[in-house]
Amino acid sequence: MDKINSIPAPTILIVDDVSENRKLLASLLKENITCRIMLAKSGRDAQKVFENRDMIPPSLILLDVMMPGMDGFETAHLIKQFEMARDIPIIFITAMNDIKDKVRAFDAGGVDFISKPFNRAELLARVDVHLQLKQMTDQLKEKNRLLNDQAALLQTLVDEKTEKLENMAFCMVSALESANFYNDTDTGQHIHRVARYSGLLAEKVGLGKDLTDKIRLYAPLHDVGKVGIPDTLLKKPGKYTPEEFELMKSHVSIGAEMLGKEGFDPVARNIALYHHEKWSGKGYLKGLSGERIPIEARIVALADVYDALTTARSYKAPFSQEKTDRILEEESGSHFDPALVNIYFKNKDQFAAIRNRYQDV
Repeated sequence: MDKINSIPAPTILIVDDVSENRKLLASLLKENITCRIMLAKSGRDAQKVFENRDMIPPSLILLDVMMPGMDGFETAHLIKQFEMARDIPIIFITAMNDIKDKVRAFDAGGVDFISKPFNRAELLARVDVHLQLKQMTDQLKEKNRLLNDQAALLQTLVDEKTEKLENMAFCMVSALESANFYNDTDTGQHIHRVARYSGLLAEKVGLGKDLTDKIRLYAPLHDVGKVGIPDTLLKKPGKYTPEEFELMKSHVSIGAEMLGKEGFDPVARNIALYHHEKWSGKGYLKGLSGERIPIEARIVALADVYDALTTARSYKAPFSQEKTDRILEEESGSHFDPALVNIYFKNKDQFAAIRNRYQDV
C-alpha cells in the first residue's frame, strides 16, 4: 500500500473547561466521524499535550474561548509556539459573537469560528472540511519531504561521482608524470595551477557551477596526449624541425582519442583537442577561430600559457608581471579570446594568489 495513503484516523483535541461540553462534543464527533478524541479542561492542560514530544499531535483542535485563568485566545497563542502545532487548524467555539472577537480568533491562529449554541450539522461539516484540508496538507508535506530526500540522495550520488572523476583525472595526470611522459618543466604544481586558473576564468565568465566544475576538473588533462609522443622529442632542447613539430602537434588528437572513450565527459575531450587553437584561426589541429573554439578550450589555452609565462622552465626564467601582461595584451584577439583576457586583467590579484599558493618546490 502507498505509504502516503496509509493515514491513521485523525485525532481531535477538545479544550473546554465545562465537562458537559467536552462530553457532548466528543460523543457527537465519535458518532459521525472516524476519529480519536483527546480532552483538555484548560489551556494549561492543552499546553501539556504539546510538551509531550513523543505524542502524535492532533489533526484538529476545538477550542473554547471563555475559560478561567487562560482564555482560548491566550491558549491558541501558547499552543502555536510549539513547532508540532504550527500547522494544526484551530476552530474556536464560543458564545461570543462580536466581530472583534472573530478577528482576535483569527489573529490567534484560528481557521474557523463557530458560535454557541452551535448547529450540529454545521459543526460536523466544518470539522470534516478542516480535517480533509489538514490531510491534504500533510500529504503534500510528505510528498515534498520524499522529493527533498530524493534530491538530497541524488546530490550525494552526484558529489560522489564528481569526486571519483576528480580523483581519476589527477591520478591519471600524476601517473603519466611519474612515468616521465611529461616534459620535466610540467610539474604537479603546474597541473594544480592550470586547473585553478581555468576554474577562475570559467567562474568569472559566468558559465555556471556545473560547467565551471567540469573545466576545473578536466583542465589538468589538456596535454594528456603527450603519452603518445616519444620521450626524446618531449625533452629535446632547442627548436623542433618541421617534421618534429608535426609529430608534437599530434598530441592533441591522441589526447582527444584517449578522452573520447566511454565514461569521459565531452568537455575533457574538447580541452585536449582544441586547447592549441587560436582566436585568429592560426592554431592547430583544426584551424578553428573565434567562438567556434569551445569555451573550455579557450579558457585552458589562456590558463596554460599564463602559467608557462610566469613560471621557470628549463629554457627560461619566469617572466615579470609587466612582461606577462604585455604579451597577453598583445595576443588578445589573436591567440586568445579577448573577453577572457579582459577577465584576466580584472582579476590579476586572484591569479597571482593562485600562483603564489602553488609554487614549484
